[in-house]
Amino acid sequence: MKPAEIVLIEDNPADVLLVEIALREAGIGCSLTRFESGNEAIEALCGLPEQGGIQPNAILLDLNTPGSDGFEALVKLKQFPRLAQVPIAVLTSSRAPSDRNRAAILGVRYIQKPSQLNEFLTSVGEAVKGMLALS
Repeated sequence: MKPAEIVLIEDNPADVLLVEIALREAGIGCSLTRFESGNEAIEALCGLPEQGGIQPNAILLDLNTPGSDGFEALVKLKQFPRLAQVPIAVLTSSRAPSDRNRAAILGVRYIQKPSQLNEFLTSVGEAVKGMLALS
């Protein structure tokens, strides 16, 4: 079975490491491609596959990355035809109900980054498994 292609849009190296551990502990065989901002991800993901554009099976998007608004990036990714059906999850420390509501309106999962390590690993691992089942 071909490993899943997962895109992580996250600027915090510690959170990147935690996501990698969560995927490994959940038994998810994948190739993880990281972008530090929504703008960087849009530039790479919205290119043509023959030009090196990535076709992910799932996207994890931090709402707070440098130089980009996470929700603006989310809308652009969802509007790109080749990515329209790719499951996306917002991965954020935000506790704002408005952020949770916006994610729901846009039809994406909302994963609030738990402060406890085991909760983080479990919630991210389970969410990605569910996303991959949809792709």
